[in-house]
Amino acid sequence: MALEALKNATGKKKGILIALLAVAALLLVAALLCLVLFLVDFFIPDRGEELANRFELYPVDYEYDISGDEKYMAEDRRVWVNDGTLSAPIDDNDYSDNQLYMFFEKYFKALQEGDASSLKECYSDELVKTLKLPYRISMQRVYDINLQYISTEAATDEAGIVYDSVVYRFEYKIMKNDGTFRRDLESDAVRPQYITIRQYFDKIYISNVVSNFIK
Repeated sequence: MALEALKNATGKKKGILIALLAVAALLLVAALLCLVLFLVDFFIPDRGEELANRFELYPVDYEYDISGDEKYMAEDRRVWVNDGTLSAPIDDNDYSDNQLYMFFEKYFKALQEGDASSLKECYSDELVKTLKLPYRISMQRVYDINLQYISTEAATDEAGIVYDSVVYRFEYKIMKNDGTFRRDLESDAVRPQYITIRQYFDKIYISNVVSNFIK
């Protein structure tokens, strides 16, 4: 009797242990799944069409001159750059010898002027195809532009040429966004992008874009 009772007790303990291990395994799987879903939601390069369905984009008007929009013109349209220690607006007179800052000026000027050709020149040929950059965009009411320096690394391309791989975090808003440039961004909202730039001695362009999809 005592031996049988001992066996039963041992069996129950094993059953409880197995049940606890099963619960722990399920919790671990659930935690890993949540982590994977978070990472997928946090860093995905192309969800523009999916997100565009969540909010209403403004009608497209390629002929409209945004300089006639008094509300937009009253916003801060300067390009602010934070180099890690100081945040300041780019000024042609102060940074005319800075290749990177002049690139930023060109980039946002192309957006504000609706210059799709100049905008594409800011990207690598491969990225133009990957991002499916349009051949035509309307003048973009871009404002509250803040560029945060992240890092710089020396790298070598396929031809053996050395360049700097520079990463910046781009934050800006688009008033009355019509989706001709970004369909993943709601009007007057912020959806940061991590921009990787290849900076050579004689040329500079964006080689990668990763959007931060904050809900």
